Amino acid sequence: MKFRAVMALGFFLVGFSLLLLAAPAHAARGEPPNPTQIPFNPRLEKPSLPENPTLADQGAIPYWGICLSCHGDKGQGLTDEWREQFGEDKNCWTSKCHASNHPPLGFNLPHQVPALVGAGTLARFTTAQELKNYIQKTMPWWNPGSLNEEKSWTLTAYLLRENGALAKDQQFDIAQASISPVHLPIRERQSEFSGQGWLAVLLGLGLAGSLLFANNPIPRPAPGTRPSFLLHLHPPTIPAAQMRWRYTLGAGGLAVFLTLILAVTGALEMFFYIPTTQNAAQSVQIITFSVPFGALIRGLHFWAAQTLVIVGVVHLLRVVFTGAYNAQRKFNFLLGLLVFAILLLMNFSGYILRWDEGIHWALVVGANLLKTIPLAGEALYGFVIGGDSPGPATLTRFYTWHIFGLTLAALLFTGWHIFRVRRDGGISAPPEAGERLSRVELLRREILTMGLASLVLLVISIFFPAPLAAPIRDAAIPLGDIRAPWFFLWLQGLLRLGDAFWMGVGIPLVMAALMAALPYIFPALPAEQQGKWFPRAGRAAQVLAGTLILVWLVLTLLEGVR
Repeated sequence: MKFRAVMALGFFLVGFSLLLLAAPAHAARGEPPNPTQIPFNPRLEKPSLPENPTLADQGAIPYWGICLSCHGDKGQGLTDEWREQFGEDKNCWTSKCHASNHPPLGFNLPHQVPALVGAGTLARFTTAQELKNYIQKTMPWWNPGSLNEEKSWTLTAYLLRENGALAKDQQFDIAQASISPVHLPIRERQSEFSGQGWLAVLLGLGLAGSLLFANNPIPRPAPGTRPSFLLHLHPPTIPAAQMRWRYTLGAGGLAVFLTLILAVTGALEMFFYIPTTQNAAQSVQIITFSVPFGALIRGLHFWAAQTLVIVGVVHLLRVVFTGAYNAQRKFNFLLGLLVFAILLLMNFSGYILRWDEGIHWALVVGANLLKTIPLAGEALYGFVIGGDSPGPATLTRFYTWHIFGLTLAALLFTGWHIFRVRRDGGISAPPEAGERLSRVELLRREILTMGLASLVLLVISIFFPAPLAAPIRDAAIPLGDIRAPWFFLWLQGLLRLGDAFWMGVGIPLVMAALMAALPYIFPALPAEQQGKWFPRAGRAAQVLAGTLILVWLVLTLLEGVR
């Protein structure tokens, strides 16, 4: 009995204990768990948008969701301090998910990610358009190209604001992205129509004054005195054939006008350009983006220089194809070739003055051609570059040559060339046919040509800005696929074919020598064939000159499409 009582008591106690243990578990199933609270890091908090968000405000959201983990909450990059915010995940490139052996849905996390905000960041970009294109094409880096147009623009505006290019509440104008700088404050683009209107008024007054001057007789110089240079270029009457556009193509006069545009716009740019390796590229950006009408002035300077090369080639071909290179005009033909060579060198030196990533061919390959010249190569290279490698002295020397040495030579020989045109009896024309036109008609046609040329240059300069790249980072080592300026693409193409000296120096010199020898190796034209296109007696010279120009053109086009 006693044993049974003890057993019953034992079962009772065991059952009661199990009941007590089950009660809390049963209660737990009816109540939510109480997890350990992890302190929230405010640096990871999603940004809130203001009532009327700007494009930059909207960009803060995709930056928070896509860019923040790698580039930092303030754009500082993946620094040690920023990685500490993620605790055990701070070195997650060592885990399977983000190491080199990541699964298909993972990605390899880099150890270092560049900063996006602060001095020296975004150095490869010059305009907002370039920055946006890069973001849309390459970001996010684990899934490039997944960002749509809208997110790419908002991220661009956000980065511009964080770097000080946009003011806090300034709205970013996408339509102006190609002329909005990354490293300079973006100006609120006020309408420049008023300025353009004044420019048109001044141009109109100038044209009206010129026409008024053209309709008034110019007094003849007193007997025994020399006429002025203007009267020398504009005699009282000239043969009508010398003024026909279909014969002259207006190339000579247009070349003089383009030279004047280059002189005026270049002088204006000198007020802001700083010829030092530290400030040259930035000063060009300031001219383009910050100086009122700076982009227009720089565009006029650039496109006038490019057009002058084309006009010079057309003028040269016109002279050869009409036989206006022999007899008393032999020396002036050589002067014209010399002026054309000087203009190419001025284009080349002006190209260097940008001192940005786009000039590597001219600075490295073009200059190194001097070293290939036997005996004098190293000395010539040192004279031009100012040392053993490109540096501050290089920019100083090219600046001096561009604004003083070559400019003085161009003015001297161009003036001499124009003077000899009249001294040699004007341009080559058919035998006197009796019809002559006054200087009034000559001035009228010159003014019309200048007006049309100005209009075309203005339109091109407005809609096709002059090229601009990021400041140069290494003057001695070419980065990426470097290209020559278009007027030297033919030379770059030749260099691909063989020895640097023969292809880059020898062949060009032979081509120049053949062109210069035309008046001396071919007979003069008979009088009845002068002043006509493609005279029969000048066929050999025409074929030679045409072949040389055709080779230049074909090599330029082939290299341009590579």
